[in-house]
Amino acid sequence: MENKDEQTESKKVALYIRVSTEEQVERYGPDLQKEDLVSLIKSKGRLDNGKDKWVLAGENYVYMEDGISGTMDLDERPAFSKLKEDVLLAPEGNKPFDVVAVYKIDRFARKLKILLNVIDFFEEHKIEFISANESIDTSTPFGKAMLNIIGVIAELERETITQRTQDGRMQAIKKGVVMGSYATFGFQKGLDKLLKISKKESATVKYIFDLCVNKKAGPYQISQILMDEKYLSPEASAIVNKKKKGAMKKKTSSYFWRSEVIRKILQDEVYIGNIYYNKAKRGVRRPREEWTLADVKAPAIIDRLTFNKAQKVLQSIKHERKQGKSGHTYLLSGLLRCDSCYEGEDKGRIYWIGERKKVKKSGNFSYYYKCGRKNKSKHDKICTTLPLPGKEIEDYIINFCRKIIEDPIATYNHQSKLKSSKSALSHLEKKQAQIIGLINSLPGKKLRTREMREAGHISLEEVNKSFAEFAESDKKLRIELDDIGRQISENIISKGYEDTLNLFSEKYSQGIEGIFKDRNETYTLLHELIEEVIVYSRPVKTSEKIAGIQKKDRQIPFRLHIKLKLPQDILRNLTNRFGVEISHLSG
Repeated sequence: MENKDEQTESKKVALYIRVSTEEQVERYGPDLQKEDLVSLIKSKGRLDNGKDKWVLAGENYVYMEDGISGTMDLDERPAFSKLKEDVLLAPEGNKPFDVVAVYKIDRFARKLKILLNVIDFFEEHKIEFISANESIDTSTPFGKAMLNIIGVIAELERETITQRTQDGRMQAIKKGVVMGSYATFGFQKGLDKLLKISKKESATVKYIFDLCVNKKAGPYQISQILMDEKYLSPEASAIVNKKKKGAMKKKTSSYFWRSEVIRKILQDEVYIGNIYYNKAKRGVRRPREEWTLADVKAPAIIDRLTFNKAQKVLQSIKHERKQGKSGHTYLLSGLLRCDSCYEGEDKGRIYWIGERKKVKKSGNFSYYYKCGRKNKSKHDKICTTLPLPGKEIEDYIINFCRKIIEDPIATYNHQSKLKSSKSALSHLEKKQAQIIGLINSLPGKKLRTREMREAGHISLEEVNKSFAEFAESDKKLRIELDDIGRQISENIISKGYEDTLNLFSEKYSQGIEGIFKDRNETYTLLHELIEEVIVYSRPVKTSEKIAGIQKKDRQIPFRLHIKLKLPQDILRNLTNRFGVEISHLSG
């Protein structure tokens, strides 16, 4: 750099001005920055020959960044790119300016790495850098040292602000505050920014779960039903119900539902009151077990049992194969499950699938069911249970269902109880909402207790006592909430039975034999009535002769456990009449 004492010509100064947000427009507006920088130039005084030591290089060298973040890379900034271009394209020995002046270091860069890259570029082209606010001048060794120190402090401040923002956001999420632009489908944002049930949208959510649980409809089928029946999509509903401003982003029908959206709704625990956060890290979704449950509860739209049944249906759909390539309808597809291949409470039992094989002698096909864990390419442990002949097992289940349909007495008795259960359900739902309100008030009570301690109004001993009482209250309330949830589930189940019972009385009580002659009608009936059929097996005895190649450790099916979608009173009657093992669908 040229020594100041030897300076004979005015140094030309370029200005770099950056404005990022509306707040900064008010505090560090472009006019304010330029005014201060021009004053700085004038304050440098005159040379011995009467010339100004510093002069503005010209208005075309005032570089203005509007709406640009200080963390953005330099080459992505339009104005700075123009600054570099002016320097790099200037004729050799004829720099467009000698100095670049900024109002404040963080106007130029909020990351130390970016700031150092700037200085390296300026030094390479013998251009000085000065900051008006921090009085930094890189033409001096002290100025360079101060620049590095302030750069470190500026970056630390930025990271501290970012961390505080993240911490504040996390605390808000823990308290159930809605952070998005609008609430999840089925809810609305209250004045306190907490989730409140949306009457219209929650009715759609309940309908989606009803279609899944009681009709065994998958996400794609449900999406088609909602579109046919003109149900507003989540985004369209948010706009219509004034949860969201503006128009729809995608140019699709207001009634268009994607199957992925349906699946997400069916799997979201917010509908049973659970609010989770910490679900992703840097845009990457975390495993389910790493999510954190919030301290507060959302008002439940769906009861826990219905939600759990929906998860089972979603799982069963993956294994359900109603028809094979030949067009044959497998009546028990998605119903049969192998007890020998139990994978724990989360995954349950492996599904059996329908298959066929050609009989060499006749050339015809025989149909059978086998455990899905027979494929060596998909499973490391292969099921040794022998397959079940298709016709025999289907006939057994069909005859069983025929007897159920022909017994109207228990059905009538159960329907008479439905009216009283509906009034009980309303009372339980009100009590549930009140308890959720008490649980959600506890974080606020804890915060006020801490504030009173910090203000010196209460002692540490009193704080500890209050927190112990809060913990005990939370425990009692959650136990009561779970109990109410169980009672609501039982009432919801009763309401679900109404559809099944009406279906029997209106459709299946007439022309039963005709229905069983149509395999598609039979398939619908079996899946309406049966939740699942568990196949139990035992080792093959040495005295038993089994066709085919003799293998070790083979198991033979010997017992069925039929789980029905029917109330307990009907089940008891059936058990007494038939003497077979049947159970309630939640058993």
